[in-house]
Amino acid sequence: MVTPPRDLPTDLTDRFDLWAGGIPYELSFWTNWAKTRGGGWPEEFSARMNPETPLVPWLAERAKTAGLTHLRVLDVGAGPVTSIGYAPPPGMTIEIVATDPLADAYSRIFDAMGLERPVPTIFAPAEELSAFLEEESFDIVHCRNALDHSFDPIRGLTEMLRVVKMGGQVMLYHNPNEAEGEGYSGFHQYNFDVEEERFIIWRGDKRWDVQAELPIRTWMRARRRGHVSVLIEKRKPMPRERQNRFRARFAENQRALMNLLIRRSLG
Repeated sequence: MVTPPRDLPTDLTDRFDLWAGGIPYELSFWTNWAKTRGGGWPEEFSARMNPETPLVPWLAERAKTAGLTHLRVLDVGAGPVTSIGYAPPPGMTIEIVATDPLADAYSRIFDAMGLERPVPTIFAPAEELSAFLEEESFDIVHCRNALDHSFDPIRGLTEMLRVVKMGGQVMLYHNPNEAEGEGYSGFHQYNFDVEEERFIIWRGDKRWDVQAELPIRTWMRARRRGHVSVLIEKRKPMPRERQNRFRARFAENQRALMNLLIRRSLG
């Protein structure tokens, strides 16, 4: 029986602190994964580290359906090595950008072991993608088993829509209700599910109908067949974020992170 979760903190420092509790596990997992060349998943390790691995079918099919000859893909929360493959279908070229908030730590781990990744992951939290990447610059934004690990998934999804092109797609693949199964530990603070074909994020007695939470109207398809699979097509431009709002958010993040460092230094 999972203990009912306490309310998610509203103070940003507390939310960062709660999220940061998952960092040691993630780094330990990926260190062991790299050291053992995949551990119990050697085929996955080989596929991720091989630049000839074909692009995963759902991305390849989406690109072909859109009639693209050059595909620019963003893999959000990719971990140390993207899992989407690298080699596009015949007649198509591709550029892949992989991001993760723990990217710098992953680089140290893999560099220390002399492991060269086909596409090194770069630093960019899901919630602040547009601070690091050009708006409307990707054909597809992909996220697998990562957005539910963020400290603000609605904000993260909003940023994905900001950096995807008009007519482009955001593709999500996540385990259903993982936070509930993991007892709300570490990165597992939100549950993803589908109810009556609506993409739902929930925690305790709080529920968010994602389409209603987004700042623009989108076309969205949500299914639960083992995984929660969500496809979102951007059909309207995102409202421009005013410079003063961007600066305020940056200042808020900096203050919260500094307060977290102070709190931890004081024990």
